[in-house]
Amino acid sequence: MNGKGISLVVPVYNEAEIIEESIGVFTKALQRITENFEIIVVDDGSKDATQAILKRLSDRNDRLRVLYNQKNMGSGASLWRGFREAKGEYVISNFADRPFNMEELPALIDICNSGSVDFIIGVRKNRLANSLFRKGTSLLNFFIVKVLFGVNVGDFQFVQMYKKEIIDKIHIVSNHTFVAPEIIIKALSLGYRYKEYCTDFYPRSKGKAKYSNFHLILRSAWEILVFFWHWVVLNEKAKFKSQVNLRVRL
Repeated sequence: MNGKGISLVVPVYNEAEIIEESIGVFTKALQRITENFEIIVVDDGSKDATQAILKRLSDRNDRLRVLYNQKNMGSGASLWRGFREAKGEYVISNFADRPFNMEELPALIDICNSGSVDFIIGVRKNRLANSLFRKGTSLLNFFIVKVLFGVNVGDFQFVQMYKKEIIDKIHIVSNHTFVAPEIIIKALSLGYRYKEYCTDFYPRSKGKAKYSNFHLILRSAWEILVFFWHWVVLNEKAKFKSQVNLRVRL
């Protein structure tokens, strides 16, 4: 594909129950929008039949690119790897359980093509599909990020759509659940404009969530604190902006 298309990035881990169905849904939805698209699935070291299914699907679907992490890196690192390797003008995220309805993608493209925004942040209208545990930890992280970094957006961890030029200009230091918030924080620091898009959050139809455990919550909290120390306390925000400006001038 050339640089004018759409890249859909999907991090997966042990999604054998649903991945084939989801790839089919993603492919049909994108075909209705454009002929110029790619689906990048980043397998995060799956232990079930996910990799075998992806290999079979990619052999017969030339729009599907599969990247394999040698070990489990986390959904954030997988998402960032897919973003970096995307070839489209626009890059959008979704997940194997399809929490975002791809039929709404044309509305996001129209917003980006309006010329008034550079990226879109999907905001969930409700979180009823989440367990009580997930709701509590998600909201806690949400408010911590808003307080520590002063970023007043409605959601940090749902679907996001970027012009690829934004991704190409920034470097991410996080590896886990803080990757998505870090992208937003750094994009805003460079002056990129965004718009929130409120949408429904669709529940998983098959399988179980793979990234919900207490260890992950502790890791997420640690990443937030480490990033705050460097970005705010050590004022690496100023250094980051100067480095990006230098690369642009060169």
